[in-house]
Amino acid sequence: MSRYIIHFLISSVLLSGAIAGFNWWMDPYAIYHKQAPQQSQPLVVMNERVFKTVGLAHTPSDVVILGTSRADLGIGREHEAFKGKRVISLATFGQTIRESRRLMEVAVKDSKPKIVILGLDFFVFNALFAPPLDFVEENYSPSRAYHLMLSINALTHSWTVMRRKIPDESDLFDADGFRIPRSLSRLAGGYRESFSHNERSYLLEKYLPYPNCRFAFSSNRYGSSLEDFRAIVRLAHQQHIDLRLFISPSHARQWETLAISGLWQQWEEWKREMVRITDTEARMANAESFGLWDFSGYDDISTEVVPASGDKTTIMHWYSDSAHYTPDLGKIVIQRMFMPVTQDGWKTWGAVINSSNVERHLDHIRMVRTSYRATHQQDIAEIENTARTVGRIKRCPATP
Repeated sequence: MSRYIIHFLISSVLLSGAIAGFNWWMDPYAIYHKQAPQQSQPLVVMNERVFKTVGLAHTPSDVVILGTSRADLGIGREHEAFKGKRVISLATFGQTIRESRRLMEVAVKDSKPKIVILGLDFFVFNALFAPPLDFVEENYSPSRAYHLMLSINALTHSWTVMRRKIPDESDLFDADGFRIPRSLSRLAGGYRESFSHNERSYLLEKYLPYPNCRFAFSSNRYGSSLEDFRAIVRLAHQQHIDLRLFISPSHARQWETLAISGLWQQWEEWKREMVRITDTEARMANAESFGLWDFSGYDDISTEVVPASGDKTTIMHWYSDSAHYTPDLGKIVIQRMFMPVTQDGWKTWGAVINSSNVERHLDHIRMVRTSYRATHQQDIAEIENTARTVGRIKRCPATP
């Protein structure tokens, strides 16, 4: 009997070693080999949280980018401000502010960046907004990379990579986590439909998600989103990191979608709270406050004309849908934050908000919104129609 046990143990060790070696060699999530994840693309894109949290967040860098899909899709690496620096993107779809905090803590410890750029999006500050399904707490374990070597799921993906059976319709990642998107020309003829679909998803799932259908800055399960933001700001002061904060630009239709959700007042309060936190933390650190750039609102960029339904030739320059901005606009975001005095065509776009100007800033947005609604009645009607459709199918708890 003991001989069988010995044989079994030896076979188990050899099998485990073979699985670990095969997963390491094929590297389906691009976390073991420090090169562009070419062979496993776009499998890496489908498992971006493994790629970025387990692998990339521990890579030495000068600049780290955090945020949701808006930063993931919109912030590229081609900027004069990044010249000569190692820049990595840890932005991921649906990244909650708590996840941004966790990623920053890992990056500060292992990646040791000098600059962190954080794109801020209102909907992920909802403490009732659940993390995406691919968020796995174990990804933050120091031993996660080793555990994945023995994962049967990873083995399946490794086999897929070896057989070259990966679909090629997705975007790609480079070795530093930046997306290499497909041409925006694929949207020609479908912008208005893409906008409406995006707005429907925000009304149905993101602004007031199931099962609570409410917005709150704190919850018993996920704690306080504003305190997570405070922790990010405090950590940056403690570690002498140059933290660049910006509220993401989105099309004006997205702000109308937010408003019809009944969240305009919370949106304004969110901005006030972030100003208060950045100013308070700066005073406590006896340091200058980090600039909080606001690129949201109504302006020449956010009111870009959405092509008519069926227009198969027009390509929008600044947006792919009402929430996501293009890399061309991302370049201007970086330009404004790092070189705001540069004489370019958008030298007055965006504003640094602080305790002394935030109320005037909010008043101005309300004023220009009134003008937008008066001149874009078709867009407003489409959003209202989408809201009515969502209202008929969305079942929320009755208000007590």
